[in-house]
Amino acid sequence: MRKLRWIAGLVMAFLLPGCGSSTPTTVPTPAPTSSPCSQSALIQANGAVPPRSLARVAFSVPTTGRLDVTVDWTFAASEIGIYLVFAGACAIDQFNAGTCNVLSASETTAKPRRFSVANTAAGNYELLVANFGTQDESISGQVVLSSSTCPAFASAASGASARGFGGRLSESTIR
Repeated sequence: MRKLRWIAGLVMAFLLPGCGSSTPTTVPTPAPTSSPCSQSALIQANGAVPPRSLARVAFSVPTTGRLDVTVDWTFAASEIGIYLVFAGACAIDQFNAGTCNVLSASETTAKPRRFSVANTAAGNYELLVANFGTQDESISGQVVLSSSTCPAFASAASGASARGFGGRLSESTIR
């Protein structure tokens, strides 16, 4: 019996210190997880834009976010301007006079043209594609609404004036 008490005492000596220990237990804090990249295509447009003309594509932005714009065309030598405006806010006469309220513009000769416009409010917009060149162009483009966790393209000029390449244009539609 004495041996049994000795074994019980030994077991208690090993088991009890683990219960109610005064040593604090550190619980790791989970690292915050970022939202995954989410994208939604708002428009995809393909068609011809005659020389010296301005084509428009209307679209709606359902929520505030970043717009990623990609436009490509056939001939690298063509002078193509890309503009983002509020829907109905840039008539052809205003465009030719350089008085449109352009939210963002890209007027380089680099192709394809890719730029992002951050913090675009929900609403109705138009993507304007100006062919300042002397030959017909075949244009393809898209506007994507992206979350801030997606990598952005380079930013385009904000509040820029239209007509970086100059000259009067006529109205056209991408067909």
